[in-house]
Amino acid sequence: MKKLLQVLFIVLFTANLSWAQPEGRKMEQIHAAKMVYISDRLHLSIEQSQNFLPVYNEYEKELRGIRQDFKKKLNINNGERNDETSDRQYVDDNLDYQQQVIDLKRRYNDRFLKVISSTQLATLYQAEREFKHILLQRLKDRKNGSPHPGGHMFDHNRRH
Repeated sequence: MKKLLQVLFIVLFTANLSWAQPEGRKMEQIHAAKMVYISDRLHLSIEQSQNFLPVYNEYEKELRGIRQDFKKKLNINNGERNDETSDRQYVDDNLDYQQQVIDLKRRYNDRFLKVISSTQLATLYQAEREFKHILLQRLKDRKNGSPHPGGHMFDHNRRH
């Protein structure tokens, strides 16, 4: 089962992720690959997957909303702050944003723990960081024109 998930992850992430695709389609494929990666890392049973994934999708939707509000407030475009935002205001707004994320995680922890174990929950946050690292590395490699050979970068048991 683990090998099947890894193969599915690699296929979804590498074969179908083309820069010529519309932005929404790319995001859907990244999300699908992330769900496969997280499900594999958490070793979710079928029943757990059925109960966990809808809650996780709600969590991600709220998290995206918090992130979008923060970016709007600061007029962030392509990762760059608008010069009109003072450094002091940025620091305060960034702390408020981080607190909102923490509050969201605390709220969802109880919901997650109804369907997964505390060990799986701890692994969830680690898996999210790992996936982000993999994604950023993949994007960097594509930008530099040097794709990863084989699928080893998707093996979460190896150090990145």
